Amino acid sequence: MTQNRSALTGNFLMIITAALWGFAFVAQKTGMDHLSPYMFSAIRFVLGATCLVFLLRWFGGARLDRRGYIMGIAMGVVLTFGALMQQVGIVETTAGKGGFLTAIYILLVPIFLSFSGHKLAVQIWPAAILAIAGLYLLSIKGGEFNSINVGDYWVLASAIFWAVHIILIEKAVKYYDPLRLSIVQFYTCGVLSLFAVFLFDETVWSEVLVGVKGGWLELLYGGVASVAVAYTLQVFAQRSVPSHHAALILSLEAVFAVIGGVWLLDEELTMRMVMGFGLIFAGIILAQIPLSGTKAKLKIRENIAD
Repeated sequence: MTQNRSALTGNFLMIITAALWGFAFVAQKTGMDHLSPYMFSAIRFVLGATCLVFLLRWFGGARLDRRGYIMGIAMGVVLTFGALMQQVGIVETTAGKGGFLTAIYILLVPIFLSFSGHKLAVQIWPAAILAIAGLYLLSIKGGEFNSINVGDYWVLASAIFWAVHIILIEKAVKYYDPLRLSIVQFYTCGVLSLFAVFLFDETVWSEVLVGVKGGWLELLYGGVASVAVAYTLQVFAQRSVPSHHAALILSLEAVFAVIGGVWLLDEELTMRMVMGFGLIFAGIILAQIPLSGTKAKLKIRENIAD
């Protein structure tokens, strides 16, 4: 009973994470009107990490040892590649197509896990395919894929790092305090993003200050809600949610992105999009249903043991 309750709580936290990330697409897109992708990422992740430092007194667990810091830094490096590639790609592609290409990690997570010998319940594969089909209906309109640009490739590449990031989190939270891990990975990402600013941007600091002033709301949402709250909820939730299930639940990010567009930007909600919602939810529910039969129960027990 306790294990089921823990898994239910983890799933709920994942849904909140997906919602916060989905609405963040608006902030990430409009934030580019004021700052470069690298500067925007640097500020939002440093802001997010600093917010969490103030929570250590009340919610922080055991201090990290040397291996814990290495794990947190590794998570931060992978997070940096995923976040920067996505942020750069969003400048050149549509939000809908970007959301769909990012969600390819739904398929990559079980593929990567299978390469490492991890045993997966057989319904994970059809569940992932259902979710991908739903994301296509939800995100891709008409002939959007007729024109592939460099931004699409950047976003697609970011999906590889999002998949690796989810798997790393599942391993790290078994041994280390989630809050401290989050702080280390966010500061790592913020510092590396700042290095990218110096490498790739022609930085004029007076213009950066103007950009921060103009995009303060996007930075506030991106730093506090999307980074400090959402990523940390993800780390806590993956204590009880396997990475292949987490990937499916986080695909709801695209659903909430569309809801945000309809609600905040008066975008149209079509029957095709509603069908996409249905397929995504069907995939998530399928992944959560235990298979019947002795063989299936043995597989589930093996997954828990892993």
